[in-house]
Amino acid sequence: MRIEVRRHSRLLLLITLLVAGMIVACDLGGLFGGGEVPSVVTQRPPNRTEVRLGEEIPIRATATDSTGVIRVELWVDDAISTSESSPIAEGQPSFSVALDWRAEVRGSHRIVVKAYNTAGNVGESQPITLIVVERGPEPQPTPPETQPTPTGPQPTPTGPQPTPPAPQPTATQPGPPPPTHTPTQAPPAPTDTPVPGPCLPTVVDTITVGGEPKGVAVHGHRVYVGLHDAPVVVVINADTNTVLPPPLDTGASGPRYANGVAFHTGSGRVYVANKDDNSVSAIDPSVPGSPLVIATNSQPFGVAAAGQYVYVANFGADRVGRIDVSTHVWQSLVDAYNKPALLGVLGQHVFVPTNGSGPIYRVPPSGSPIAIGPNKTGYFAVAANTNSNRVFVTDRDAGDVLKINGNTNQVQDFVHIPDRPYGVAVNSSKARVYVIAAEADLLYVLDGPTMQILGTKPVGGQGPVEGGQGIALWGDRIYVSNYQDGTVTVLDDSACP
Repeated sequence: MRIEVRRHSRLLLLITLLVAGMIVACDLGGLFGGGEVPSVVTQRPPNRTEVRLGEEIPIRATATDSTGVIRVELWVDDAISTSESSPIAEGQPSFSVALDWRAEVRGSHRIVVKAYNTAGNVGESQPITLIVVERGPEPQPTPPETQPTPTGPQPTPTGPQPTPPAPQPTATQPGPPPPTHTPTQAPPAPTDTPVPGPCLPTVVDTITVGGEPKGVAVHGHRVYVGLHDAPVVVVINADTNTVLPPPLDTGASGPRYANGVAFHTGSGRVYVANKDDNSVSAIDPSVPGSPLVIATNSQPFGVAAAGQYVYVANFGADRVGRIDVSTHVWQSLVDAYNKPALLGVLGQHVFVPTNGSGPIYRVPPSGSPIAIGPNKTGYFAVAANTNSNRVFVTDRDAGDVLKINGNTNQVQDFVHIPDRPYGVAVNSSKARVYVIAAEADLLYVLDGPTMQILGTKPVGGQGPVEGGQGIALWGDRIYVSNYQDGTVTVLDDSACP
């Protein structure tokens, strides 16, 4: 009896130790990050969306994890369909993807997005259901109604028939013949109901700012426009679309300098590339009379704010450098670029279009560039959708706009623009892309996910050499600088979905 009690006591002690060990392991795993699983949210499409058979639909999701998300997978009906890996080996705290799925089987399908962190732990989204329906028949025009042709013998009229009127004598009096009456034809009835076109932004104002406006940046309720024929930046009140005096002095010596403009939120300063002065001005708008002038390499062209730096494309030196906003010390990055132009930003990474022969470069904070896409001449401007991690690059020489997957650094799609594309901007919330066609004085509107041209809107005179470089967004407001006209066109896209 005593032996049996001892056995039970030992068994109970062993079970207690095992449970305690599991609890300690879980606590240690949570302490060191090994027990955390990524959080995954599917943003689009909504649950129980109907899609047509054969349609390709992007599944948009975001995974977050403090230890870093390294891979995201799309699972359809409990089988993996596709995946994307983070371009950063150590993973990303937030990783947004658009995973394409083609609806090839009718019926309901269970969609789940899974994410993996650096510890190998997996988290998954709440499942959604997509319903694939048969593609409906194309509508056919309704043929005109025809009367049936009588068949067989027709009845013979019965009863007396009316006697035709007797012929009237012909008048012999001279004179002009009586006028001939032509019956009035009714206008043809319309055969088709006009189909409304895609929704486009509306031009709401044109603001005169002075000679040769180029770079544009927006922060808060202020729009900053660099003038190329004067060393100043004009400030526009975005609420009233009026110019606020006086302009901001760049501190550069002589005329024809201001080119690219960027606003660095952390420092609260406006940074202006002074192309012919080989310098960049850092201006505090609250103290407009004391700009800092920082010497750079030759012909600073485009500027972009990312992290603690303002990056500068030195077109004449074939280099990209950066300014530390806390010290305003200039750092020329080691690698050379062939005619870098208007820079774009995704997170803390900067994308560099080479207007001379070369690829597109992605520059992380480490400064070591990653080459993307084919070597070409004509890459000009970059803008990014921060929601989908897609980067859009204009290619002036080919007349194309390229879409790059920011998660894989691969060119995903492109669209040809009938008029050569110059500057570009992206509305991330609407997934719309706006492209200046400087030689046609037009603003093209593209649908980012499908890369379809939705339409164009007229803007002011640009000019093919120096025009087409200034475009910036403030919410759904679009600001386009018109180099030839000395104006800024303001468009509003808030009415469009």
